[in-house]
Amino acid sequence: MILERLKQHRHKFAVALLLLVPVLMLLFGQGGEVVTSDPSSLDSAASQVVGAGQRAGARAGGSLRGWLIELLGGDDIHDVGLLRQENQRLEEEKARLIGILQENARLRELVGFKQQHSQYEVIPAQVVAMDTTPYLRVLRLHIRSERPVKPRSPVVVAGGVVGQIHKVHGDYAEVILLSDPRSNIDVISQRNRAHGLVQGLGHERDYLARVAYLDERDVIKPGDIMVTSGMGLVFPKELVVGRVVDVQRDDQDMFQNAVLKPAVDLSRLEEVFVVDMPTQQLPETDRDAP
Repeated sequence: MILERLKQHRHKFAVALLLLVPVLMLLFGQGGEVVTSDPSSLDSAASQVVGAGQRAGARAGGSLRGWLIELLGGDDIHDVGLLRQENQRLEEEKARLIGILQENARLRELVGFKQQHSQYEVIPAQVVAMDTTPYLRVLRLHIRSERPVKPRSPVVVAGGVVGQIHKVHGDYAEVILLSDPRSNIDVISQRNRAHGLVQGLGHERDYLARVAYLDERDVIKPGDIMVTSGMGLVFPKELVVGRVVDVQRDDQDMFQNAVLKPAVDLSRLEEVFVVDMPTQQLPETDRDAP
């Protein structure tokens, strides 16, 4: 009867023993026997006692380990090792699949963006570096196309505007993010079409921008979505730039300013799209004008 109960609860006993063995080893020690050059001395006698305790502890530990293995069963110990290996393999496979799913999601975003803006050529590019200068926000891209990229071309992702191409060096390009103080993007409010200009604030710890030159008569509220106006043919129209998080009014000024949070997480970009905007064509009557 007792043996049957032990077998039924052998795993519980095994866990208890796993906790008990280290305690016994600390009490008795794991080292070898201590021997002194003078067996008749008091220190030698003490050393022999300690050595005997160490030997007893080692034997006890060995016996307990052997009994524990017998209790659990050799096959169970082997199965635990196999389960650990399988768990590690599954974790690696999970990480690989997550990477594939994320890449597929980005490709779907590219296809969706192209469908919504079929009139523009979209050039994929990979983010390879980010400038560490605190106040100037610059990305470095590797262009994945033989199609030439021009300065001032818009840089976007499916979620919204990233910035503009600043310089091009062969297959590489520098991008000024919309949070850079040098950036200027013409925008309108999606809610009431109020017009303004998004300028980067150049903060060291965030990517906030401001919407400047908002008419004092326009009602701008936190939560308003600002989109590209399409003026000047620099950006396609109606691309999301960001959301207003604060409004700053000055009774003595004819304009009001708003603080804007970009729609895109600019700190986590991996791939972006460069939009090749068509060159603005002058009317026939103006082409030959002096």
